[in-house]
Amino acid sequence: MNQLIRSSICLALLLLSFLVFSDTTLSFSTEQQKSDPFYTKPSNTNTLFNEESQDWLHSKTNKNITIYTRNHKSSNFNAFKAVAKIDQSIESILAVISDPTSCPLWVDNCIESSNYINHQQEKKQFNNRYGYALNHLPWPFKNRDIIVNIVTSNNPNTDEITITMSSDKTLISETDEAVHITDSHAKYILRPIKKNITEFVWIQHTEPAGKLPAWLVNSMIIDLPLNSISKLQEVAKLKKYQDAMIEFDSQKQIQGLKLKLEN
Repeated sequence: MNQLIRSSICLALLLLSFLVFSDTTLSFSTEQQKSDPFYTKPSNTNTLFNEESQDWLHSKTNKNITIYTRNHKSSNFNAFKAVAKIDQSIESILAVISDPTSCPLWVDNCIESSNYINHQQEKKQFNNRYGYALNHLPWPFKNRDIIVNIVTSNNPNTDEITITMSSDKTLISETDEAVHITDSHAKYILRPIKKNITEFVWIQHTEPAGKLPAWLVNSMIIDLPLNSISKLQEVAKLKKYQDAMIEFDSQKQIQGLKLKLEN
């Protein structure tokens, strides 16, 4: 039963982590976003993603990964912040988390993920896109799925890349075989330290759908990012991710990502 509960919690907290995907063999052009739509959310969401907030409490450090947790306003479920220095290039790490095929390699219980076609968008964009994911839960729990808006931006002066992911309450999956998560927010920050060293920051808060005890979820959120980031480090070593190339426009704004085709 302990393993059953652990699998359930893993889904609820990590469901967003593999949703930063795109058709990585192609690049998509788009006008630079005038503002980040992720930050049109309520002010408590903005406060949550303040890295320097004194509300973050150090919870655990394991080798190159440090985990912080904090209470989240109007929620019984804590948020977490993970900070890691990974011995891989920023290109390889971005390639992993942007690859629709990578989630089973580093996220527990992922069974399906894809680009989501939002018919309100005129065209698919790398910088501002939508993703769908389905995760497996063992009996007697139902699977969970989610649709999120994914916004990718960069700072040409620092080479920092930011990816924000927010569940979209207006887009509901059509399946009755899964419980749909409608309240989850996550943010990745990738900062190049050296050519092959990247600081990876992951901040997230999720309201798990269904009935999951808050005390149990909060007791496990430390190990979850620790385990996932450890897997991310290993997956980034694969050749197809090592050869990834980020594409920029004339203003040095990120426009897409390309993976070299394997022979």
